[in-house]
Amino acid sequence: MSSTSETGTARPGTGDPFTGLRLPASLLLVVLGLGFTATYWGESWVVAFTQWPVGLVTVAVIVAPRRWAPVPIVLGGLVGWWTMSLSEVRPLTAVGFGVSVAAQALVGSVVLRWRGRGRPWLRSQGDLARWLVAGTLGPLLGVLALAGFVAAAGVQPGPSRSMLVVLATAFSQLLLVLPFLRLDRATLRVTDPERWAQWIAVLLATSAVFTLQDEVAWAFTLVPLLAWGALRLTLTDMIAQLFVVSVAVLTFASLGVGPYSVSLREGTAVHDSTVLHLFLVSAVLLVVPYTLVAQLFRERSAEAHRERELVGRIMDSATRTAIIGTDRDGRITLFNVGAELLLGYDAREMLGQTPASFVPRSELHAQAEAVGTAPEFHRIARALTKRSSEPRDWRMRRRSGEMRTHSLTITRMHDQRGEVVGYVCTSEDVTARVQRQDALLAALLSEREAVERLEQADRMKDALVSTVSHELRTPLTSVLGYATMLADGDLGDLPPLVAQTLDRIINNGERLRSLVEDLLVLSRVNAGQLDLASEPLDLRDVVRSAYDVVAPQLETRALDVRVTLGESKALVEGDAGMLERVVLNLLTNALKFTPDGGQVDVSVKLEAEEAVLEVSDTGLGIPLEEQDQLFTQFFRSSIAKREAIQGTGLGLSIAHAIIEQHGGVIGATSEPSIGSTFLVVLPRLGVGAR
Repeated sequence: MSSTSETGTARPGTGDPFTGLRLPASLLLVVLGLGFTATYWGESWVVAFTQWPVGLVTVAVIVAPRRWAPVPIVLGGLVGWWTMSLSEVRPLTAVGFGVSVAAQALVGSVVLRWRGRGRPWLRSQGDLARWLVAGTLGPLLGVLALAGFVAAAGVQPGPSRSMLVVLATAFSQLLLVLPFLRLDRATLRVTDPERWAQWIAVLLATSAVFTLQDEVAWAFTLVPLLAWGALRLTLTDMIAQLFVVSVAVLTFASLGVGPYSVSLREGTAVHDSTVLHLFLVSAVLLVVPYTLVAQLFRERSAEAHRERELVGRIMDSATRTAIIGTDRDGRITLFNVGAELLLGYDAREMLGQTPASFVPRSELHAQAEAVGTAPEFHRIARALTKRSSEPRDWRMRRRSGEMRTHSLTITRMHDQRGEVVGYVCTSEDVTARVQRQDALLAALLSEREAVERLEQADRMKDALVSTVSHELRTPLTSVLGYATMLADGDLGDLPPLVAQTLDRIINNGERLRSLVEDLLVLSRVNAGQLDLASEPLDLRDVVRSAYDVVAPQLETRALDVRVTLGESKALVEGDAGMLERVVLNLLTNALKFTPDGGQVDVSVKLEAEEAVLEVSDTGLGIPLEEQDQLFTQFFRSSIAKREAIQGTGLGLSIAHAIIEQHGGVIGATSEPSIGSTFLVVLPRLGVGAR
């Protein structure tokens, strides 16, 4: 089976090469028959020229496949020459007629197929323009070619005969191609009785005018009927009516009946035939454009109606959105279902009103003041749309008197000239959202006040701690000084029981002094006033110094304490006293939390850019869920509380602050009943970043 395109012609190289030529061949046979009849049986050369179907040659070209288009052109020209040579015209005139036919077919087919594929359309104003150009330009060029040959034959055709040939061939080109153009299937919007009434009126008027009357003026009574049909019927109907009227008029004229009867006398034949074809061309040029434009108008009106219905359905379905349209003076022209539901007003009572009906005067004043204009809605809308189309919150009053908050967006409507003709307002009820925002804002303000009170209390606490610590430090120093003098025997020998009691006083006093020192350091940390010295030092020396402090405690403990410091200096820059406090805190904790028989390891290692202090033990450990609180002030693990191990929970937080201020990092890993490892990483002195 051959594959065909949309035009019904065979694709190149497939199927029968002559597929698609049957219709052009049939048309050329019809041209041959009608042309032979017009020239051989015609009673004058006028009849031959006016009744020769030149338009069918153009039709044969446009329905033929493009690659075969030259064939109908040539054959049509040959048929025109042969049939015209049968009449009384001179041979060169017959040749000119054949050339004229071929030229008109060529020009008409090129114009109709311009930038198109397949059979031409007649459905737009561009198609209409091509049809008009093809029906007028082709005959003009054809007549010019014919006139040249006639002049060469020594005959002067004269302007009247030239006009007749132009009108006759234009009529043939314009009318005969119409049934072969592709038309849109327009929907008929009239009732069958009206359609048949128009048809019957046209037929009766044609019969009456062209058989009973001899006055040319009566022929124009047919024009209103054709205009009625062009306005109401489809293009297909009107093309059919044109054919019926044209055939009837030409038949009556050839029979010598009616106002356009063609006289057999040579003197009046040209005039009568010219008037006849002028009427027919006028009818075609009236009906076809008028019908097509009316059809396009109906289609666009129907499309616009469908769009309006769609927009209406969309607006009516937007029950949670108020859509309000106004004219340029602010009078309401649209009030959708959503506006009715959200505001409680009926659309019919709101049309012609202004938004001031539901916008309080105070709100209009507030919005007008914000944009610097008068408190009238259309002036506010004009000012807002000049700036931006961002939504703004408006307070609106429902019919019940309840005040609601709407997020309102206003946009302009323009006409075709770009002038503002009105405004479209779309809004949503955001009262609940505004209430939530207000509640959230109130909660935030309350929380902010609470935070400020807490910060004030914290500052008061820090001030109290600092003051109390300073006030305790002086008397505590005196107490420990005198107690030490008594213990050393500076004031005489003491009984054993008194000496033992005095040792307890000194030990607890030292604990109290350590607590006071921690509190003083903590207050400086919280105040951001922890001033550290900055000097080069060997981290190993810091560890040795701290170890010497805790060494006396090891004499009464059964612990395996190992200190590994390495051979190379671990040079860092910092405050020796504060770093010793860190190491001392880590050693003291390791000793406190490691039972007798356990092991404590202290080491200093050097990495590429860091000095690393590691303190590990095989003590009680820290629960995993509590490890992220290790460096929090006053934190003590649940194991420390259960085992009643003394401590304030300040040492590690102070150590963390000190190490951070040295540009280092402190961290820990621990497992209950296995032990803990603390790492302190400090930047090495004199080693640049890689």
